[in-house]
Amino acid sequence: MKSLRLHIVFVFALGLAIDVSAQQFETHLSADSVTVGDRFEMTVVIGHDGTRNPIFPHLLLPDSLQGNAVFALGDFEILGVNTSGGRDWPGGGRIDSVIYEVTTFALDTARVAGIPVGLAATSDTLRAMAPPAFLRIGSLVPEDATELQDLAELASFEHSWWPWIVGLLALAGVLYGLWRWRNQEEEEPAVTEAPVPAIPPYQEAINRLSQLQQSALSDPDQIKPFYVELTDILRTYVGRRTHVPALETTTRELLTRLRTSSSGHVLPDDILREIDHVLTHSDLVKFADLRPILEQTREMVDETRHVIEGTESAYREEDQRRERERQAALEAARYAPAGADAVEEPEEV
Repeated sequence: MKSLRLHIVFVFALGLAIDVSAQQFETHLSADSVTVGDRFEMTVVIGHDGTRNPIFPHLLLPDSLQGNAVFALGDFEILGVNTSGGRDWPGGGRIDSVIYEVTTFALDTARVAGIPVGLAATSDTLRAMAPPAFLRIGSLVPEDATELQDLAELASFEHSWWPWIVGLLALAGVLYGLWRWRNQEEEEPAVTEAPVPAIPPYQEAINRLSQLQQSALSDPDQIKPFYVELTDILRTYVGRRTHVPALETTTRELLTRLRTSSSGHVLPDDILREIDHVLTHSDLVKFADLRPILEQTREMVDETRHVIEGTESAYREEDQRRERERQAALEAARYAPAGADAVEEPEEV
């Protein structure tokens, strides 16, 4: 039965008309409508030129969680992979697909804004979003249910003046406080506070990360704000330490600037890859409705801390190297023969 469904997917994919220089992504559901808790299938199809390896949503999870983790995309709960496979096209190109077993507990409608997919090569990875998916949720009320009852009459209560009295007293207290504050402001001369010295980038990032780790993650509504703060911590630190506009660029633009600027000679490749992984995963949570499990979120915090510590270590070694070169140049200039050309001091970066 699974092979039959996969064959149907390939037959349907004939309509993609794959160009060997392009990629196409499709999303299909096995039903137009279900009831709450019903299981159905979602098929994700990737058409490409065959030079890259397809990356489906479940492959975006960390290696330690792949194969045994239930995860969510929008209103869809992904229970597992039913079938996966691929086939080369005679005219050039390839079609790969995965059939997921899915359920939903949404009411009225269930949707996902987009399915995160990708195409990986040796040097880089192309990331994209497959089309959004939409599903109607049928009513659980039985057809033979009785009609709704008429609304009951409103209960009558005696009027109470206590809320009005308390409210007037509170208003009077606020007005008196404002009057006192305004008079004190006019009487007391303004005191100019000394500017607070800026916190070093590393210390600021570690302090914010420690506060973030204390956040309660039991509420699903707090997951997206958590990842917003996580990426802001990492981008702010990277921007201050490398002098690259990290807050105003996309993840791809930021990695390109880091590799092509002087930072590319300072930061190791593994640190750059970890920056890419943290920001890309966070983007999926913020913009693609990916809902990670608690263990995965904690892994992201640990990886972010490792990125910050690794970046700081690399730049401190670079600062020490430049200081040694500067001292060596000054020493050479001190013992240079009279009349010899002055040795230029290395430029500070």
